[in-house]
Amino acid sequence: MEMDVRGTPGVARLLAAPAALLVLAAGVGAAIAAGLVPGRWLGLAVVVAGVAGVYELVRALVILQRRRRAADDWLRTATGDFVAAPYAWRARQLTSPRERRTLARTLRLLVREAFERPVGWRRPLPLPAVREHRDEVLLLASRLEHVEEPVTPAGMLRVVDLVTDGAGPLWTTTKDDALGDAIAKTMTLLRPAC
Repeated sequence: MEMDVRGTPGVARLLAAPAALLVLAAGVGAAIAAGLVPGRWLGLAVVVAGVAGVYELVRALVILQRRRRAADDWLRTATGDFVAAPYAWRARQLTSPRERRTLARTLRLLVREAFERPVGWRRPLPLPAVREHRDEVLLLASRLEHVEEPVTPAGMLRVVDLVTDGAGPLWTTTKDDALGDAIAKTMTLLRPAC
């Protein structure tokens, strides 16, 4: 899944420096290419500014990823209504209708893929666990689609882990009950504690 930066505190400030350096490098580079400003030293300055901009961009993305990971680590334990203020932005991202619908669509797509027959060169993914627990996967997708019903950030993180963990029970090539158990625990975790 891609990194959703909407609602993340400090994104504009973190990305301003790399963006400014890259715009500066592009502007000066364009001036040099147009022949307005001759000089080899200016070309070197463009390269340095471009490299610095890329470095700063990577550094900013690493900082954002660390903030997100720290928030996720805390939110995995938050099964009630309380969310600490420093992590409220991430809880809003996780429980947003957009995120819920995206994960539900992904689960439904996996069910469809599990029952698809090979056609031509395209081979569907071997998903015997999904075939075995089709109803549970569809029930989880349905729960996510009902956006009027509240969910916990911890439950949403559990769904994200279920979908993205390639070694997890959703992707196994066995028909054991690991996926059914994982979905049952996830459904329980999605319900806010009263």
